[in-house]
Amino acid sequence: MTVSLEAVGRFLPVGGQDRDRERARLLAEVLAPGATDVKVIVLGGPPASKTRPRFTKDGRPYKTDTDTAAEERSAWQLRAQFRRPWTGNLAIGCVFFRPDQQRIDVDNMLKHVCDAGNGIAWEDDAQITAVYGVAELDAVKPRTLLVVTRHLSSLDRSTAAPRRPARRKGGGRP
Repeated sequence: MTVSLEAVGRFLPVGGQDRDRERARLLAEVLAPGATDVKVIVLGGPPASKTRPRFTKDGRPYKTDTDTAAEERSAWQLRAQFRRPWTGNLAIGCVFFRPDQQRIDVDNMLKHVCDAGNGIAWEDDAQITAVYGVAELDAVKPRTLLVVTRHLSSLDRSTAAPRRPARRKGGGRP
């Protein structure tokens, strides 16, 4: 299937911040046609990216201070939009407006958004059964345009529960 440049332009119209609502509406329609339960959130500031996991000398993973701070900033912005986490299958779409040409992978920016929304926008990111991400340039107003909507899928995630941290060896009950 070939897609014309005109169709792409209609899907994600070129332009500044004034086109965000139109982009969000079109993105929601592509992710979940006919959905009426849609949230559109603009996360201000340069889009953050999830870095590779770091490990202590004894092999335990940890998050960097930079990752933790970025996740907390995004989480606070999401808290303002979600009174409680959504349940069931969800679709998310993100347009990442980067302030520069720095090479950052879209999938790592999506991972950041998914992790920041855990327990706030959704119970667990395992509920997300459809994803769309694209990177754009906006040096004047960097931001993340996030669309969250209900998603119909044959893979039912209505009972997705947050992952529990693994128990440490030697710990726990006798």
